[in-house]
This record gives sequence, structure tokens and C-alpha cells, in this order.
Amino acid sequence: MTQQVTAAGGGVLAHIRSVLPSLLPTERAVATVFLEQPDAVVEMSSQQVADAAGASRATVVRTCQSLGYSGYQQLRVLLARDAGPRRGPAPAADGPGPIVASTFQQVADSVPGMLALLDHADVARAVDALATARRVVVIGNGLSAPLAADTAGRFGGIGRPAEAPADVIAQQIAARQLGPADVALVISGSGASRSTVQATEAARLAGATVVVVTAFARSPVVAAADVALVVGMSDLTFREELTLTSRIPQVILLEGLVAALADRLGDQASAAAALTLEIVSANLAD
Repeated sequence: MTQQVTAAGGGVLAHIRSVLPSLLPTERAVATVFLEQPDAVVEMSSQQVADAAGASRATVVRTCQSLGYSGYQQLRVLLARDAGPRRGPAPAADGPGPIVASTFQQVADSVPGMLALLDHADVARAVDALATARRVVVIGNGLSAPLAADTAGRFGGIGRPAEAPADVIAQQIAARQLGPADVALVISGSGASRSTVQATEAARLAGATVVVVTAFARSPVVAAADVALVVGMSDLTFREELTLTSRIPQVILLEGLVAALADRLGDQASAAAALTLEIVSANLAD
């Protein structure tokens, strides 16, 4: 059984060096890539590491396990932790007010980059699948969990009932019970959350259409997707996604999906929105 190792901050490379002599030759080649290119590895897929080491993807995973980690993603995250963030969350400014204002400006400047990887045909496919699905399950964990809950609620408000189980086991059960007429909408900034990946694979196994909203085009959830909607800050690296996490691009995209879906549903959405406003108005205090 693989022993789980979580080295103290800054200790991952030292741990790898200490274990290196005991590894098989092909594993040593992979571990050497980790040691010589730790910053690059954080941004690389397991296949890219395999190519750099002249090994197979399976060897990369096995090497990580031989080093005591659960797999490549855990090692990658710990390397990102040790390297730390490369930039602050907003440009330097004098005082709280200017800092907040500069954050808005940073987002505004990043909008063209956010759209760079978004394919209009994929958006249309996603909206069509959501509009015609028998059942929709929205999946999100960590900082994506509130987005999943909000999206499911917004869908319900325009006449497209959806569910967003909060518990990871409940997510997998719901995903596994989907069928070819259903949709799993998966929200994951990194695209590598283990719980989210497991639910995504369950939906895929069930035959459902998998629509993914993420920041990275190469990730485990994208590999299992039928439709991948990729949006992110233009200069956001995998390391920064972990250490300076922002869900702003995904929030904007989901807002747009709600609007596009409402347009696609037409009178159905209008009638549902009218009922929603009735209920909301009855719950507002004077």
C-alpha cells in the first residue's frame, strides 16, 4: 500500500532527492524531471512530464506513488505550494480603496484573455444540451461549490430545474444515476479536484452529456467532457489558480449561460421568471 507523504513546506524536492536512489531507472528519469524543472512541472500535464522523461504516463503516476504521494496531482499541488505565488492578487496601491479599485481594473483588463479559449460553437452545444436534458446535475467542490449551488438555483428560476448535491458521495451517486438524456454540468477552476473528477467520471460512465466549466484546457475533467468551456484570467498559471484562486471568469461565464439558456427556453423561461419574482416579492421586508 502506498504511504501518503505530505512534506512540510519547502520539503518536497528534498524528499524526492532522499528517495531517488531507491527508484527504478525509469522512475528515476521521471523524478529527475521533477527535481530539475519544478516550476515547469507545476504547469505540465502528466503526459508532458512523461514526454520530458522519455517514459509513459503510467510511469509518471507510479513514480509519484513510489515517492509516497497519492498521484501526480498531489505532487504537482505540493510543488506549487512550495514555490508560492508569483504575484499578488492585485497591483500595489495606496490604501484599501485604491486596492479594491485596481482589482476591478485588473479584471477589466483580463476580459479579452478570458474569452480567448471560449468557443462559440461549444457554448451553443452546452446550451442546447441543458435546454433539452431530462435531468441536470451541477457539480462543484471547494471554491466552486457555491457556484454550483447558485447555478442550479438560477436554472430553476428560469424553468430549467437542476440539482447541486453538496456532499461528494451524493454527487457521485446522482451522477451515476444519470442517463443518455441527462446532463452533468461540472464546475472546476483547476479541473483536477479529486472529488469533482470522480463525479465527472461517474456521469461519463452513466452515458450522460458532460459539460465542463474550467480554467485549464488540459485537465482530468476536460478529458472526460463532451463539451469543455474554458475561461480564465489571461496570465493565471496553475500555481496561481491554487494560491490566488479566482472564480471571476467562471462566474461571468455561468451568468452568460443562464442568460443564453433563458433565451433558448423562451416563453418557458419568462413564465418561470414571473413566478420567481412573485415569490421573491412576497419575501421582501418593508
